[in-house]
Amino acid sequence: MPPPGSAANITAIVLAGGRSSRMGAPKALLLFDGEPLIVHMVATLQRMFAEVVVVTAPGQDLPSMPVKLVRDEVPYQGPVGGICYGLTAACGDAGFVTSCDSAFLNTDLISHLVAQIPEHDVVVPHWQGRFQPLQAVYRRGVLPLLGEQLARGELRPIQLFDKVRTRRIDEDEIRRFDPEGASFFNMNTPEDYAEALARWNRVNRRALPPNGSMA
Repeated sequence: MPPPGSAANITAIVLAGGRSSRMGAPKALLLFDGEPLIVHMVATLQRMFAEVVVVTAPGQDLPSMPVKLVRDEVPYQGPVGGICYGLTAACGDAGFVTSCDSAFLNTDLISHLVAQIPEHDVVVPHWQGRFQPLQAVYRRGVLPLLGEQLARGELRPIQLFDKVRTRRIDEDEIRRFDPEGASFFNMNTPEDYAEALARWNRVNRRALPPNGSMA
């Protein structure tokens, strides 16, 4: 049996049901490294987690993937709604929650976040003066409080943090794993998408051997 707090008994939850209004196209389906962005993200998460839950809007089309697909009962309730539906569907004791446009997931940072959850209810990074609630770990035990937030129309996860045992991960701690904070780069506009592709290409060029061959 895996120890409490290990990735083996934590579910990865990807929120993919947003409107993508500023992007002008469904972000989950944007091509990234030759495949839909959601496929790219799920593949990364499956290297760490035995279960991946993808939360989508009703009627949203996604590629076929080996994930547990969950539809929002009420669409467009913001991140709190997505976290609620994802945690409810999760088999794990907790969920690492991310959004479908976080292309630069850092597995070392995620492992560090997951390692903190046994003594806390939420583990959340704080980067450049802001909490990052969609790169965070939540225990299933916070579900009643999140449900109360939904009932009151409070759709921001940060409204939960002062009500539970929250472990804030500050910048100096984050930089040990992700020096540039690439984990928190989101694609909200076509310009962001172009920048993400450029970043990905730069990283891959650096990773190639000197002759440019992958062999």
